[in-house]
Amino acid sequence: MALSIDPGPGSVAAGGDMPMDRGVASPLVSTKVRPPTLAAGMVARARVDRRLDAGLADGVRLTLVSAPPGYGKTAAVAAWASGSSLPLAWVSLDEGDDLERFVRHLAAALAPGRPGALRVPAALGANGNVAPDLVAALLLEAVELDDREIVLVLDDYHAVVSPPVHALLRILIERAPPFLHTVVVTREDPPLQLAKLRAHRALVEIRVDELRFTAPEAAELLAMAGTRLHDANLERLTVRTEGWAAGLQLAAAALGEGPDPGASVAALSGSRRFVFDYLADEVLAGLPLDLRDFLARTSVVDRFTAALCSELTGRPDAGDLLAVAERRNLFVVRLDGEGRWFRYHHLFADYLRSLVDPEERRRLERRAATWFEAAGLPDEAIALALRSGAHDQAARAVHAHARAAFESGEIGVLGRWLDALGPAIVDADPELASLRAWTLFYGGRLGEALRLADRPGASAPTPGHGRFLILRGLIGSTTDPAAESNAIAGLELVDQDPLFRALGLEAVGLTRLARGDTDTAIDALREAYAEARRSGTPLAVLPAVNPLAHGLETIGRRDEAETLCREVLAEFAGPAGRPLPIAWSARLVLGIARYEADDPVGARNELEAGLRDAEALGVRRPVFGWALPYLALARAATGSIEEALAGIRPTSADTTATGLTLPSLSGETEARLRLVGGDIAAAARWADAPRPEAPPDAPILALLARSAELTVARVRLAQGRMRDAADLLAGLHETFTKGRDVPELISVAILQARAAQALGHPALARSSLEEAIRLAAPGGYVRRFVDDGASLRPSLAGVRPVDPAFVDRLLDALSPGRVEGAPGLSGSSRPAGSSGPSGAVGLVEPLTPRELDVLRLMATGAGNARIAEELFVSLGTAKWHVAHILAKLGSSSRTAALVRAQALGLV
Repeated sequence: MALSIDPGPGSVAAGGDMPMDRGVASPLVSTKVRPPTLAAGMVARARVDRRLDAGLADGVRLTLVSAPPGYGKTAAVAAWASGSSLPLAWVSLDEGDDLERFVRHLAAALAPGRPGALRVPAALGANGNVAPDLVAALLLEAVELDDREIVLVLDDYHAVVSPPVHALLRILIERAPPFLHTVVVTREDPPLQLAKLRAHRALVEIRVDELRFTAPEAAELLAMAGTRLHDANLERLTVRTEGWAAGLQLAAAALGEGPDPGASVAALSGSRRFVFDYLADEVLAGLPLDLRDFLARTSVVDRFTAALCSELTGRPDAGDLLAVAERRNLFVVRLDGEGRWFRYHHLFADYLRSLVDPEERRRLERRAATWFEAAGLPDEAIALALRSGAHDQAARAVHAHARAAFESGEIGVLGRWLDALGPAIVDADPELASLRAWTLFYGGRLGEALRLADRPGASAPTPGHGRFLILRGLIGSTTDPAAESNAIAGLELVDQDPLFRALGLEAVGLTRLARGDTDTAIDALREAYAEARRSGTPLAVLPAVNPLAHGLETIGRRDEAETLCREVLAEFAGPAGRPLPIAWSARLVLGIARYEADDPVGARNELEAGLRDAEALGVRRPVFGWALPYLALARAATGSIEEALAGIRPTSADTTATGLTLPSLSGETEARLRLVGGDIAAAARWADAPRPEAPPDAPILALLARSAELTVARVRLAQGRMRDAADLLAGLHETFTKGRDVPELISVAILQARAAQALGHPALARSSLEEAIRLAAPGGYVRRFVDDGASLRPSLAGVRPVDPAFVDRLLDALSPGRVEGAPGLSGSSRPAGSSGPSGAVGLVEPLTPRELDVLRLMATGAGNARIAEELFVSLGTAKWHVAHILAKLGSSSRTAALVRAQALGLV
């Protein structure tokens, strides 16, 4: 039997499609994923359009639009996109965009053309250290479900300061299908391996030279603003502004108000900085005082509505003034189609803010923070309160919204809020302090979470203290003798809070399971799962599946455990039906269930996928070490002993990351693998080595000791020391019977039958084999016989009446024609719940419906050009589909791929 600590999942929308944004700032998501509204009568930029068109060619992976501020980058790309027939996904970025927020907004932008993208944020997990390659795989999976072309524009990319976002984009660009065209708009070159892209001719660059307005374009821009200049003045203005769009726009505003445009042009300095200062003064100087004051006061926020403007200025006519500013082209940018949310041009906003007295600015930011909180936008409210130095106000806002953020799975957002407040404020608030500990726990930082839960200030009898106690119980469920009492005390303090009741009951069940109190453990775990369901919070549901399914397997209900895992994985599935990474623990338990059912191929697929997802979410090996022995056995059955041995030992980095030292199963697992490989001497060295006795107050260590003794018995049988093995097994039979550990008891009975047979006791051998069959048949524990009882196949016919159908399964599994894999360890080739051709056995990743279409055309001898023509896709897309098919089929050529596909029944 194996137990686990499961830090659990992250944000997810249970069932159905995820809404555009489950985050706390959802009302503003639409402003981040829409291109800016184009001004009437935009100047045509044919040169820029041609360069952007070039970025759509096969082989181009990135179009980079890079220039200093004010060169009209965003407007040029938006104008080009509006004239294109291709679907557009637009994301405007800012400094607050970490990986979590970036992916949420990117998914929302992609959703109109790729609805499956909405499920991707749910897969990120609850922590802030998600591996970018995992996120990229999920995003690409959603994009690749439809091979129609789509343009992704990332605007203001220079604002990104998060290395994981850069890493994610690098991977997306490298692995993107040819029908995804990425355009990055930025003030400075991003860290995206541009040199490599240039060398492979995979980069289209649009820089200052292409973006500068020519004199004719400048004339058209000025004319639209009602200003006309003679050729000489126009040429002078174009030269002195260096074709700088912002300078020309500001000039249009300034010159239109002056009596002598020519004289104004002559007064301009050649420096862009001085040009900006001069023109900004000229623009503001010509405005009424009330409008200037309005512009300055409203510039203290990044985004605003008419109502917020009224709050900041105290003017009931703020909406009218905003309309005047927009009508006079004062660099007001619409952020949505309805004209509700606005911002100023970044340069203009920076200038306006410089006009506001620092103390007045802080006062306005606090007022805006209050408005944002009342509007249900705590992310903005907290940021503004902190920026203004109003830490008490920020703390109140965090306190009011922390639980909602936690329950919605916005663990990363909550962690940033709490980090920004600082430990002095957080530790003084029991609610925030307890939630801080849980954010650390869900991030896999178990040691830090435990230290926070153990601090003296965490002992007051409040619901917050109850959460600390439950956390201590859950983390200590496998090693701490006080774990159950801590969890029970915590349950009393959290009262009827369903989320933490579920977590507390989970801790109780795990501690009871560890000490062998199986019946009450299963009761507690069933109640925990029911509470989690009642809470409606996936943050509770997914962690509750793991221990309950483990408990069911322990009492011999492998089939029920498998059904539970499959139901949950179907509920938390991505756009292509692949389980979301946050459900990693259910995949591990399902893998174990499949292994016990003698499906090593399916088991390996589930275990490897679950471990990849767990590691990508920042969960360390000591947390999921209970699954590694099964993965090793599955690899041995489907590959080689060397492959199975790789990676079973925990590293110091794993322990450092979690902050805990958890028991390791690596020694026992290696001994079993050595036996499988026929290296009895190596296995015997482990079996003969002294092992410390488990202390009486450490049930998990006693559990591991019993499991190790079972492998020692396997070694003694291999050595021919039958009497020693029989003596060991007799004690273990009593122990496992008392603890109702059915899988281990099956192995004991099988090994006892082998020992009795070798010692010349046929009646005892028969009764032990009959017991093993009676225990194994209800749950379908076939693999125990394959691993431990292959030599008993001749005896099965004599015990067939015990359960004829199950014995027939065993005879089939142990038949010479079904044996494969490593010497001494058989493996069935039976399918693992295949759901059709695309999910054929042996495919780590199933073929998509589109890939099946391509595969069928390949089978007719169609080349890439014909495939492209038949499916109405580009040649590059056809090549890309073929490459993916070859990779999934593990083939290096079309011929080999078609042979493999025929063997799998795909064509």
